Amino acid sequence: MGDTVQVQDLTVKGESVERVYGNHSGDRYLVNRRYQRKLIWTLSEKVSFIDSIIRGYPIPIILLAENKRAEGNTFEIIDGMQRLNAITSFIENDFPVNGAYFDLNTMAVTKALLDSGGLKQKTPTLPRSDCVEIAKYDLPLSIYEFSDTNSVDEVFRRINSGGKKLSRQELRAAGSTGHFGEAVRKISAKVRGDDSYSDILLLDRMKRISITNRDLDYGIAADEVFWVSQGILTKDQLRQSRDEELVADMLAFMVSEDPPSSRTEFLDDFFGLGEDDASISRHTQIETAVQKRGTDLVVSDFQRTLDQLRLLLSAAGTSFGGLLFKEKPARAPRYFQAVFLAFHKLVVKEGLELKDPSKLADVLSDSARRIPVPEGGRWGGEDRQNTVNSVAGMCKDSFGHIAHADPAHVHWITQLQNILTQSYTEQSAYDFKQGFFRLDGEGHFDEPSFEKILQTCVAIANQKKGAKGYVLVGVAENEATAGRVKEMFSVAPRVYESFYITGVDHEAQALGKSMDQLFQLIVDKVRHSKLSDDLKDFLSRNIKPVRYYDKTIFVFEVAGQEDPSSYGDQYFVRRGAQLDEVPVSELPKLIRRYIA
Repeated sequence: MGDTVQVQDLTVKGESVERVYGNHSGDRYLVNRRYQRKLIWTLSEKVSFIDSIIRGYPIPIILLAENKRAEGNTFEIIDGMQRLNAITSFIENDFPVNGAYFDLNTMAVTKALLDSGGLKQKTPTLPRSDCVEIAKYDLPLSIYEFSDTNSVDEVFRRINSGGKKLSRQELRAAGSTGHFGEAVRKISAKVRGDDSYSDILLLDRMKRISITNRDLDYGIAADEVFWVSQGILTKDQLRQSRDEELVADMLAFMVSEDPPSSRTEFLDDFFGLGEDDASISRHTQIETAVQKRGTDLVVSDFQRTLDQLRLLLSAAGTSFGGLLFKEKPARAPRYFQAVFLAFHKLVVKEGLELKDPSKLADVLSDSARRIPVPEGGRWGGEDRQNTVNSVAGMCKDSFGHIAHADPAHVHWITQLQNILTQSYTEQSAYDFKQGFFRLDGEGHFDEPSFEKILQTCVAIANQKKGAKGYVLVGVAENEATAGRVKEMFSVAPRVYESFYITGVDHEAQALGKSMDQLFQLIVDKVRHSKLSDDLKDFLSRNIKPVRYYDKTIFVFEVAGQEDPSSYGDQYFVRRGAQLDEVPVSELPKLIRRYIA
């Protein structure tokens, strides 16, 4: 007798674009970032796909997974995320086709959104007849019912195992649930800037953190992603997930006692694709190494190292490629490995920090000719170690021991950028304030604004037990506010995407206080506030001043407590970015969040 095969229910049907968009607007399509990494279609690819629909051409089947155990009628997108995003974003007027936009009056659901202000019509519009044909077009859907997530991972891996749709690195990552693969996934998202608070996102929110080109006015511009802007990878290589391959190669070196060779076959083994004894042994060793260090700490090690490298590049006033090379080489990723791993050796293994970035910028200027890396093929473990040691020796005089006495010491460059990006998809869990001062020219501490900060912390905590979020003080809400800070204090903001980072250093100076003293003042205010005891204790222990280049930001880390939190006798919740007091009549509903 062979193994018993469990037959899964599979429904294949055609569903109109109008109905699919209705499901999308009803928040029924989910993206699981455990196996769906990012949206990568260019504008021309989206336009070509919509043009196929207008012409009535057949399109590939879209595969959805319905969780039989979950509440609500929602579907995970296994295959077809790029296509569904192209359809829904075209309907929402994100881009035109043949110079014209979808007419929102064509479908009942888009007309309702247009009337309510949820969507805005751009012009010129496509002929109504073309829009009707688009709305009527039947999309081929295959719906797979599942009851455990492992089966979805396996389906995703199998439908892409032919290698025609995914790059080699994407095939490695497909369905990979080990410690090493998870660390690579998390680090890669943080470096790209498309990190999300949750692995499960609505399709509409996914596009807000997708990698796009400058022709689309949403998402993260590919030119601004670290790997591309620093001259390490091309946009095409980013689309092929070569960034994750590079992260995996470096991470294996970082966690291994005996540095492994840099070679394609070893990367396959680290993700568990090899089947012979040697491959299985390598997979087991790398899994054990990451587990021993801890996935979160491994991710933190990478971020700490990258932040020190970012400080160097900021001081150098140029990109990584511009610093090391007179002319861009064919193997830029290997030079990056050499420098990054040297920094890791100094920062993580030796407990040092960059003290003189300007001096180091001079040392590393046009230094590629002094860094031995192979032109192609394998890079042996011993040779790579020797190169890393050589670069670390070049850099070490610019490093020094960490001065733990400064509470604002911690550099949070990558982490802060991730939090800012996460706010795109989880608006209710994040809030930003330009500072603790009023901007009326008087230069006084804004007590009502501080009270609102604490009320916002209450609202974030009241999402549910264990929920997490942040209030960042030192990030202006908009350009006008940042301009007012600059006018009053002569402080120019650092701009990251749509955020204006002003810091609070100028406020400490205006108060005649050091950053230590301002930190203590804020902690004391929290401790003597009207917050409920559990949240008060959590906040006072978890407030931290962090450095973003030359700016200090105060981070109020918030977590949902065992019971609803309050400010005095008031309870607050957030609806999007809106802070609302909970009326007495709705308190039982709030309490039920903690009982469920």
